[in-house]
Amino acid sequence: MKHKSLTRYSLLVFLAAASCTKLDEKALLYDQVTEDSFYKTDKQLAAAVGAAYSSIYGYNGAFFNLNEVTTDEVVVPTRGADWGDGGHWVRLKTHKTNSTDSQPANGWSLGFGGVTTCNKILAALAVSKSPTAATYVAELKCLRAIYYYWLLDLFGNVPITTDFSDTKPPATKSRAEVYAFIESELLANIEKLPKIGTGDGPYYGRVTYYVAEATLAKLYLNAQTYTGTPQYDKALAACDVIINSGKYTLMNNYADNFSRNNTSSTESIWAIPFDGVKAGGFNMNMETLHLQSQNTYQMNNQPWNGFASVQEFYQSYIDPAQNPGPQGTVVGLDPKGTPTTGTLDKRMLNNFLVGPQYQADGVTPLTDGGADVTDPNGPPITFTPYINELQPNAWRQAGARIGKWQFYKGMQTSLDNDLAIYRYADILLMKAELLARKSGNWNDPVTLALVNQIRTVHGGVAPFTSLTPLIFLAERGREMFAESYRRQDMIRFGVYNDAYRFHPADPDAHVNIFPVPEPQINANPNLKQNPGY
Repeated sequence: MKHKSLTRYSLLVFLAAASCTKLDEKALLYDQVTEDSFYKTDKQLAAAVGAAYSSIYGYNGAFFNLNEVTTDEVVVPTRGADWGDGGHWVRLKTHKTNSTDSQPANGWSLGFGGVTTCNKILAALAVSKSPTAATYVAELKCLRAIYYYWLLDLFGNVPITTDFSDTKPPATKSRAEVYAFIESELLANIEKLPKIGTGDGPYYGRVTYYVAEATLAKLYLNAQTYTGTPQYDKALAACDVIINSGKYTLMNNYADNFSRNNTSSTESIWAIPFDGVKAGGFNMNMETLHLQSQNTYQMNNQPWNGFASVQEFYQSYIDPAQNPGPQGTVVGLDPKGTPTTGTLDKRMLNNFLVGPQYQADGVTPLTDGGADVTDPNGPPITFTPYINELQPNAWRQAGARIGKWQFYKGMQTSLDNDLAIYRYADILLMKAELLARKSGNWNDPVTLALVNQIRTVHGGVAPFTSLTPLIFLAERGREMFAESYRRQDMIRFGVYNDAYRFHPADPDAHVNIFPVPEPQINANPNLKQNPGY
């Protein structure tokens, strides 16, 4: 079990319990709270506010699936009887998701579940006379704005609800109106938040001043997508606040950002403090590892053998001169998938699992008695970058697996690793992009310096001497792989609708946002379905 401060561990215990119905009924009856019965002490206030964070423990599921499986980074092949699931994974990849599919519904529920809980607690805090209540109100309003930012990005037009006592079905607001609401809420409350940086203290995992600034930076970076009007200067200003604070630095070892014990990462601006026992929900190990990988890591449960990286994305870490060879192999790779020629990007070794797989002893090969007879590798399990098909019979061992977050022996169904939502390297890359977009010069010296700082420190590879928009996007992908921003990035660079492996070109761009879930429309006649669905 990794070390956590007492305050943070208490928060984990609370969050794990906050989802229990009995606790909700017994302790969170906000319509019955009075200033005489609750919210007198800072401890009571902190405990109440903690419930508003419970929704984010679904982040890796709802948002990862919508923002990564739909892109050129990640794929969930149908492996015979596994991962068919009514075809919704294939529809995600091919941008044919419909309003009855589960993934948009999960994203909607996460976002509005968080909004509703924030509204509920804000209504209760209104009766508190604690001198610290105002800080918690600001924190909740900024957290609610973040939930709305995610909904804005995924669905475009959504309702805005701020009054927990108002039970009327809310009307849909335009994307521009939602954008304006998010911006105004963040700006009105940000100065009331603590200016606390990296560290395993009482605000670890909570919304601080710099978390709000990072949200503004993301909002402004994508403003042209959301409103039709770019906001480069505002986005740059938000990035510079974080950079100039001196509270964050690049980790010398890229892998340390994603290790089991990554609490002290100096790049973590905002992270979800997962815990395999106390605060679960980070299931990347289960989603990507082969069934037999249970024996490698001595797990109590058998993984699900699903998620993998797309071959071309995996190969983007290799010298571009090395082209795919016969049967989807890659020239210059040894049996473990490590390049034998060219310059090795250290992020490649961290981000993927490829090659032969072994028992816990590291010597005895893993085998799969159910391997497809057409699989040239046969029963010995070898993760290969090549995936023979999207459906219906992708080979069970095909695909470079997502190994970005450290796997360890004895891990539970959920990982202990914390998951960064905002990371300092991302802020540096955002500034580099914004400078280039503002000037129209992708070879701006500051842009090159920012990109190369990350590339050389984290990747250990030679710096770029020049950039283009697509070279920058590829480099951003290598750094930010599987951190749930790829869809947003591809839309911003105008390539989300292009053809890439397992994804034919889209007929139009209505698929850049997701359908409003049909059950929500049935429950609220004031909602409007997004165009094209």
